[in-house]
Amino acid sequence: MPRGERPLGPEDTALLRFAGDLRRLRDQAGKPSYRELARRANYSPTALSDAAGGRKLPSLALTLAFVRACEGDATPWTKRWRELAAEHALPLHPNAPYPGGVPFTEHDSKRFFGRECLVEQVVESVKAKPLTVVVGPSGSGRTSLLQAGLLPALDDAVVITPAKNALEDLARVLTEVFDDVTEEQLADEFRQDPDHLRLRVRQHRPGLVLLVDDFEKALDQDDFVAALARCPHVVLAVRADHRDRLLEKSLGGTEITIEPMSADQLRRAITEPAAKIGATVETAVIARLVADAANQHALPLVQQALVETWRRKRGMTLSLAGFEESGGIEHVVARAAEAFFETLTDDDRRAVRRVFLRLVSVQRNGNAQRRNRRLDVDPPLLDLLAKARLVTLTEDGIELAHDVVLRWPQLAAWIEEEGENLRTHQQLVTAIELWEASDRDPLALYRGARLRKAKDLGDFLTVQERRFVDKSVKRETRRSTALIAVMAVLLALVPGTVVYALANERKLTEAHDRELGGKAISESEALMEQRRPYADKYALVGYKVYPSAEAEKVLRLANAVARGIPFTGTPKDDADVLVGPRGELAAVTDEDGTDRMWGLDEDRAVPGKRFAEHHRVVKLAERRAVTKDATGRQHLWSVNDANDINYLAPLPDRFQVLDISADGSRVVGKIGGAVELGLPTPDTSERGVLLDLGDPRRPRELPIPVRDAETVALSQDGRELATAAWDAAAGVTTIEFWSIGGTFERAAPPLLQPVYVRGITYSGDGRWLAVEHSPESVVEVWQRVPSGTPVLRAKLDSALRYGARVSFSDDDRVAVVRDNIFEVQQLYTTDRRADRLVYVVGHGNSTRAVYRPQFHDFLVRGGGQDPELLPYQLDSGQIIKKMCEKDGARLTDSEWVKSFGEVERVKVC
Repeated sequence: MPRGERPLGPEDTALLRFAGDLRRLRDQAGKPSYRELARRANYSPTALSDAAGGRKLPSLALTLAFVRACEGDATPWTKRWRELAAEHALPLHPNAPYPGGVPFTEHDSKRFFGRECLVEQVVESVKAKPLTVVVGPSGSGRTSLLQAGLLPALDDAVVITPAKNALEDLARVLTEVFDDVTEEQLADEFRQDPDHLRLRVRQHRPGLVLLVDDFEKALDQDDFVAALARCPHVVLAVRADHRDRLLEKSLGGTEITIEPMSADQLRRAITEPAAKIGATVETAVIARLVADAANQHALPLVQQALVETWRRKRGMTLSLAGFEESGGIEHVVARAAEAFFETLTDDDRRAVRRVFLRLVSVQRNGNAQRRNRRLDVDPPLLDLLAKARLVTLTEDGIELAHDVVLRWPQLAAWIEEEGENLRTHQQLVTAIELWEASDRDPLALYRGARLRKAKDLGDFLTVQERRFVDKSVKRETRRSTALIAVMAVLLALVPGTVVYALANERKLTEAHDRELGGKAISESEALMEQRRPYADKYALVGYKVYPSAEAEKVLRLANAVARGIPFTGTPKDDADVLVGPRGELAAVTDEDGTDRMWGLDEDRAVPGKRFAEHHRVVKLAERRAVTKDATGRQHLWSVNDANDINYLAPLPDRFQVLDISADGSRVVGKIGGAVELGLPTPDTSERGVLLDLGDPRRPRELPIPVRDAETVALSQDGRELATAAWDAAAGVTTIEFWSIGGTFERAAPPLLQPVYVRGITYSGDGRWLAVEHSPESVVEVWQRVPSGTPVLRAKLDSALRYGARVSFSDDDRVAVVRDNIFEVQQLYTTDRRADRLVYVVGHGNSTRAVYRPQFHDFLVRGGGQDPELLPYQLDSGQIIKKMCEKDGARLTDSEWVKSFGEVERVKVC
């Protein structure tokens, strides 16, 4: 008889209450035994019992496994676990390599990385000119640059941070520089004659450089500005939204803009500080942070996420487990937003709500996106939002600090409440852009139903937008008055004339836009066929002028072709290309029939090492590859990156791999005769085996529990095996699910299919299962139910009866490649039919599409013989944003005139 649980006693601590609620969740689920929970959760009974023991905080993964095994909702438990983990996190050690949410100081100079080029640029400017102005948006690291970058790099420098009385702040700092003078004496000198500062510097410290932080706070203090303007060496750091005020002062000098950190710079900022104290950061953590923050002014958020990960470090390693437990950048932003919101009054909360909603746009597909806008908002409120790292203040306006702000629950709720108004507002913004592009043509003003909806937007409108609506109202009023005056006459003279005139007026602008947009789309398609540049720019013009499903389709494809990743050098025509699970590595066949590893970045490939001669990769996972040599023998390799591949061991004689888990922990295959996927194998001497790669040089063999399984698949974490056995007499395939431990145990009831099953594919989180039928190549997608029978959610058919290659994204999308057809469908956990998001002919080329979570796109094989990969981004808003950020959206004047003649240029960004 199993031993009962140890009583918790009084639940007088947060940890004990957490454990008590886990126990009550188990009671609500019917109080299954811990052995039964272990079968559902793939954790040992002891681990699950300890999770509810109240002695220590279980890991997030163990907690969520417990909750899911009890059929609970993981979302509130995740939030609660992180709140509890923050209380139990280790205190920040003095040797922590990251400053967190505060700027770097002079004492942090030895761990200030990633800005070396910028520091050198400013130092060179100081040597060449008296005045250097450093401009950057909020969160760009201006203070860190001055304190930890420039101060140590210059031979003689001081930092001044002015406030309400800048001259006194200046005098206070310089008292430590000049001997035998008091703060009051210096301040009086500078008030009487600002030139005294220049004279003192020249006489006593001619090489002194004044580094002025937050200069925008003193722009209105003319005596302070005049004193600095006369000095021989000055660096002014100014927030970008105050640049226009700075230009009004006509100070001259060299202007240097702080650009966002590139991926390489951000990697250095993450890894080098840890290396300084002998710590390491796991590659997966680096990849996640680089994907989230590269080319954005998000370094403060990265630093805070790293500090939280440091609190949860394993030894001296910042691990992915610790990073995920901390919640990453998303949790940093959510916690900052909640803390900031709690300090506000009701009026301030309503003001913040208005600001946030005006920085959001909702696309036609319902997705919310950040947008940069100029808002008439009280500066103190904006300063507080910027200080909390919730918004970024730029020269062009204001925007949310990061995409994760959109996922803050409070903002997500506001967006849902105001969805219709946000969509109406987005249409208004587009209309204003077209109105401006048409030289404010009155025909482009609003009228009718669109005008009535725009008038109801109220607080959503900026001054410029309100001006457009007012002009539209005035024109509508004049037009209505004129129509009333002539209506009777026109109707009496020519019935139908007025109706025709009104309809014709509405159609003029639409016809013009449709013609221009169609011409741009046609030009884009022609350029893509010829593999010439500018195809994506023409597609963007067509999409902006006349948005439609077809224009969006061409924009996505043109962007993918423009960003195509070629494999230059030795790969042969029509070479095999096998991409790793996260799209970070690829194996490509060289001219001599040997595979080479390549490292994949966002839109380029870097060659790495080759495998042994004539070895071809047949399966590629994280850190593992299976190759086949010229004799057909298969071998196991470790693959840490493109330049770090090492031979491990030969696989058993006559072994043929059928599947490998994405994490590289297990391989499943058959030992015996030749294996051809998708066909029954009558060779009774064959046996199915699973190889556990815990010790990769000596894989442990486990016999598969189903002897005659023709099709097998491993879950991506290697913890579950699916087998499909065909009963020819009954015409039924039985799919069974097995939890893998020391032995195999059933993970769910069997699934019967009245067809032959050719392929099975798990989603990354195990929530979805794709089953491919043969010979029709129909793909059914099933939703996994904990310990229950899967539920059919989608049936993906095609006119092309060709083997399907299925993959999943991490947001419930499924990609299917059939020969040269690539399609993506959105799945739903209800009876709603799947939505087809993409259907492209000419791409795919018999290679599985790979979803890249770090870039939110799919890698698809190009349509020709070249071993090229296309990064296919589904979110048109992100495509436009990236094109505009890289200044890759605007056609040159010559290209525009050549294609569209004297038509007014369309503003695309």
